[in-house]
This record gives sequence, C-alpha cells and structure tokens, in this order.
Amino acid sequence: MIAIVATLKAKEHYREEVATALQKLVEASLQEDGCHEYRLHTAINNPLEFLFYELWEDKEAIDKHTQTEHFVGFQKNAAEWLEKSEINLYKPL
Repeated sequence: MIAIVATLKAKEHYREEVATALQKLVEASLQEDGCHEYRLHTAINNPLEFLFYELWEDKEAIDKHTQTEHFVGFQKNAAEWLEKSEINLYKPL
C-alpha cells in the first residue's frame, strides 16, 4: 500500500471552483481499481486550504490514476486555480 498526502491552497477568488472540482475528483477516484481510500478535508482555520489523504494498492494504480480523464482535467486548471500544492507519498514501516 502507498499513502498519499496532498495539500493544496486555492487562490482566494477560485475557492468554490476548487472545492467543487476536488469533490468530483474524489467521487471518480474512488471508483478506480486500486484506490482504497480518497478523503478530502478543508482546514478549519483557512477555507482556502485542502488536504487529501489517499491510499492506493501500488505505484501502478497511482500511475493509472494520474492518466485518468478526471485527474488530467483537474490538472489543466490547477495552475490557474491554485496558489500552491505539495504531494508526498508514504510507505508502511
């Protein structure tokens, strides 16, 4: 299993677009083979900040995920909508 923790910060005037797009990304991603968990959170003290916690079967499943229509579609808008993003992958100890 591989865990992904991704943090995103929306540009202020794109907050609603980002939130809607991320919710759609969650719905579609949960249907993918190899996806065990795909949770979206927003910061209590800053509604512009989002956090994903994902759990994938293996690197192959993640690679397939990054080629899906819903992931690629979000990425097309990310540069315009996001102030910053950080993605980290983790493995069990």
